[in-house]
Amino acid sequence: MTVFISMLRAVNVGSTSRIKMEPLRAAYEGLGFKDVRSLLQSGNVLFRTSIKDSRQLARRIKQELERKFGLEIEGVIRTLPELASIVDRSPVLSPRADPAKLLVMFLAGVPDAQGQARLVKAHKGPEMLEIRGPEVYLYYPEGVGRSKLTTAVLERHLGAVGTARNWNTLTKLVEAARDIERGENAAE
Repeated sequence: MTVFISMLRAVNVGSTSRIKMEPLRAAYEGLGFKDVRSLLQSGNVLFRTSIKDSRQLARRIKQELERKFGLEIEGVIRTLPELASIVDRSPVLSPRADPAKLLVMFLAGVPDAQGQARLVKAHKGPEMLEIRGPEVYLYYPEGVGRSKLTTAVLERHLGAVGTARNWNTLTKLVEAARDIERGENAAE
């Protein structure tokens, strides 16, 4: 069975898409997934399944969340090896990058060349960005809160839906997924 990491978009951010983690885990278990675990309160769910198709998994999860909670929530799925590779390779945006200001935006697909060019042309800084396949590495030297390089801006230019996680969360997700792979399971 493969360990997957599901990252839901805009869960428990602001007043919309509020979901408690226990019912969220139960929804994933209802889909037949094993070793379901949530991490933090922001829509990170790890699980094991024999289904190999990430797109099929994302569709099933989206349908179940809409059925269970009445919410239309986009999500992105990565396997443990995919997520671990991102952390292991790490971005080269800045050798002195503060991990608290480093994010990775996970896209539902690889943006086409035109979308990438639109983003590069529109971006004026001070943020640094690097597009690698279906991920965008982002460094916000002045913090995310003040930046005009928002998820909505990135999605509009790239023509792809995505969700971002900070570097500290990514390292925790990888460790939690490795725990599941080793057979250790503890829900947060």
